[in-house]
Amino acid sequence: MPDRLTLLFDADDTLWDNNVHFERAIEAWLAVVCNGRWTPEAARDELDRIEEANFRSGGVGTSAFGVHLRLAAERILPPADLAAAIPRIEAIVAAMPRGAVTLFSSVAETLDALRLRHTLGLVTRGDPAEQWAKIDASGLRDRFTHIAVVEQKVPDTYRELTARWGLDPAATVMIGNSPRSDIVPAREAGFRAVLVSHATTWRLELAEVDPDDDGVAHVDRFAQLLELF
Repeated sequence: MPDRLTLLFDADDTLWDNNVHFERAIEAWLAVVCNGRWTPEAARDELDRIEEANFRSGGVGTSAFGVHLRLAAERILPPADLAAAIPRIEAIVAAMPRGAVTLFSSVAETLDALRLRHTLGLVTRGDPAEQWAKIDASGLRDRFTHIAVVEQKVPDTYRELTARWGLDPAATVMIGNSPRSDIVPAREAGFRAVLVSHATTWRLELAEVDPDDDGVAHVDRFAQLLELF
């Protein structure tokens, strides 16, 4: 690889915690909708089906998540129980943090060291207002030469960013925790990639990564990027 690279970073669950808040909300939602007719596993599967159906059409972010919780509840609960459940579900969503972030250990220091040697970019998917609020709250905005909030992360997304930012795919690396959004499509667009382990990656973001693909590196901790770049 060239000496100077463009390193593109995912944001949620790569730079800061995100999915843990959704998992806690789902636990609270399960307590509302599981009334003896559905098991928690079956109810979660129903929610997954709804979220998967909307995965590529703006189905991310807290507001979309609230809609999905309500749609799943409508399929699970009888009408007599649904009316009482809706305000409780709305309260669960309203209590979720929006715009506040907690950086993972060593993120700021690692980015500061990397930007001395490479060009850094941020590519995050989600509700634009929420994502920009988190970017501003993180205090990391000035570390990045390029920033994009995108509707979806598919190969054409990365190809469009290549053209917009004048990137050389052979000198560009996508770094994130999501195999489905950060690794597989970036590789198809010609980038190299680094998968950063995260314990609570969203179930819908999991995907098979070719273990023999030498264009994908794996790290357990964010600071390990300094050993690669």
